Amino acid sequence: MAITPATRIGDFLEAHPDLQEALIARVPEFAKLRNPILRRTVAKLATVDQAARIAGLPTAELVRFLRELAGEADIPGPEAPVLIPEARPDWAWPESLRATVDAEAALAAGEHPLAQTRAALRVLASGEAMQLLSAFRPEPLLAELSQEGVPCWCEEEAPGRFRTWILKA
Repeated sequence: MAITPATRIGDFLEAHPDLQEALIARVPEFAKLRNPILRRTVAKLATVDQAARIAGLPTAELVRFLRELAGEADIPGPEAPVLIPEARPDWAWPESLRATVDAEAALAAGEHPLAQTRAALRVLASGEAMQLLSAFRPEPLLAELSQEGVPCWCEEEAPGRFRTWILKA
């Protein structure tokens, strides 16, 4: 397996299950991977690039670390682009807010936040927004919704506290 920014964390852990604890020791944010629900869902969707952003690490640094853990030579490869933070969209303000999903509560209840987010979006009117509250930047959810054309914007309110705004277009 050649580890690149596009490698899925779940694929890495499936190929190297014995490296989970070493990964968590280096990146404490990944301790949530011990949760079987997150392991089956988020880890299957999240790429190394997305995981690096969740952890606040440069993508190249996490790729190098995973390659070292797996015993891979440092293979040059495409690196993820540097993301410039987007300005707050006009619709991402409390007055447009109509629903809230708490990702931590969903995961604790054995549910995936994406399913709850989609359910909340279905009942919104066009132009209304919802928010997802989470302890990490929900990169896989953002990628999934963006691919579907759903406008999203995420902000870190405080260390370990993210608010993701999602618009029903």
